[in-house]
Amino acid sequence: MSDDNKFLAGNKTHAFSFQGSGGGYFPVWLVNILLTVFTAGLFLPWAMVRARRYFYENTELASARFSYHATGGAIFVGWLCLAILYVVFVINAVYENTFLMLCMVVLFIAFAPFLIMQGLRYQLLMTQLNGMRFSFKASPLRAWWVMLGCPLLIAVLIFVVISLVFTLAGSSASLTGIIVGIVLSIVVGLGGTALMQGIYAAQWYGLLVNNLQYGKHRFAINLNVKTCTFIYLKAMLLFVPFIVIVMVMVVPMMTQVLQHSLYGGASEEAMLSAGLSMLSTVFMAYMVYLVGILVCFSFAFVKVRNYAYQQMSLEGGITFRSTVSVGTFVWLILSNFMLCGITLGLAWPWAKVRLTRYLLENTHVDGELDNLALVDHDEQPRNDPASVLGRGFSVLPFAL
Repeated sequence: MSDDNKFLAGNKTHAFSFQGSGGGYFPVWLVNILLTVFTAGLFLPWAMVRARRYFYENTELASARFSYHATGGAIFVGWLCLAILYVVFVINAVYENTFLMLCMVVLFIAFAPFLIMQGLRYQLLMTQLNGMRFSFKASPLRAWWVMLGCPLLIAVLIFVVISLVFTLAGSSASLTGIIVGIVLSIVVGLGGTALMQGIYAAQWYGLLVNNLQYGKHRFAINLNVKTCTFIYLKAMLLFVPFIVIVMVMVVPMMTQVLQHSLYGGASEEAMLSAGLSMLSTVFMAYMVYLVGILVCFSFAFVKVRNYAYQQMSLEGGITFRSTVSVGTFVWLILSNFMLCGITLGLAWPWAKVRLTRYLLENTHVDGELDNLALVDHDEQPRNDPASVLGRGFSVLPFAL
C-alpha cells in the first residue's frame, strides 16, 4: 500500500481520534491571544488559522491525519475588503445618504449567504486528507433560500397564524376566550418554532453535505423534516420543567415583596434580610434557567447530529455514525464551563480539547476505506471579488 493511501485495509469500522492535548494547544492559544491583543485585532485571521491547523493536524482517521493550508493573509484581505465596505456604509450614514445605505443593505442581504458559501468553499479547498482535498460548491439561490428566505417565510406565517388565533379567541370578549387564545398561541408558537427549526436543520445539512466532495467523491444526505421537527419539539418540551422550577422559586418571593410593599410593617433588618434572600433566590433561579437552556440545546444538538450522520454517505459505499450521548455532552459542557470559570479562562484549551476529543471519538466511518479511489479534483481557489470577500467569512467553521 502506498504512502498516499494510509487507510487501513481489513477494518470496516473506523473512529476519528484526536491526538492533541490541552497542554499542546495552550501555547498556541496563549500566543494567539497575546498577538491579537498587541496588534489590536489585526492578527486575528492568523490566530484563527493557527488554531484550526492545530486541531486539523491532530485529527486522525485510520492512521491518516488531516491538514489545513489556509493562510491568515488570504483571510485578512477578505476582512480588509469587508472593512472598507463598512466604512463606506458609515460615511453614507453620517452624511444621511439614505438611498445608498438602503442599496448596500439590500445587496448585503442578497449576497451574504453566497459569500458565506464562498468562505466555506475556501476552507474545504484548503483541507486535505491522504493527499486529497475537499471541495464545496453550492448554488447561490439555494444558499439564500436555506439561510434567509425559508426561515423568514416560516416566521412570518407563524406570526400571522398566532395573530389570527389570538384575535379570534379574544373576539368573544370573555376571560375564557382570552385564556384559550393565549394557550392556543403558545401551542402554535411552540409547534411553529419546532417546525421552523426542523425545516432549517434538514435544509442546512442538505446544503452542506450534498454539495460536499472528497476528491471526486460526493457526499449525500437526506433528512426527514418530520423527524427533525419532533427532535426540536422534544427539546423545547424539556424546557418546561425548568420553567416550572423557576416559577416555584420566584413567584413566592415576588408575592412576599408585593405584600411588604403594600402593607409594610417590616423592620429595616427584616427588609435587608429579605433583600439578600431575594438576590440569592434570583441567582439560583437564573442558574436553573441557564441549565435548562443548556439541556435543551444539548438534546437538540446531539439528536440532530446523530440522526444526520446516520443519513449521510460518501460515494464508494462509505457511511457514517455518531454515538454522542446527551448526558455526557451536557456534563462536558457544564464541567468545562465551571473549569473555565474557576481558572478565569485559562483552562479553555483543555476544555476545547476535551469536547473535541469526545465528539471525534464518537464519530464513526463504516466501509472499506482502502478501496476508495484517491483521485483528487482539479479545482483551485479563485481570486474573483466574490471569492476574496467570501474569505472574510471564513471565521465561520465548516462543522457537521
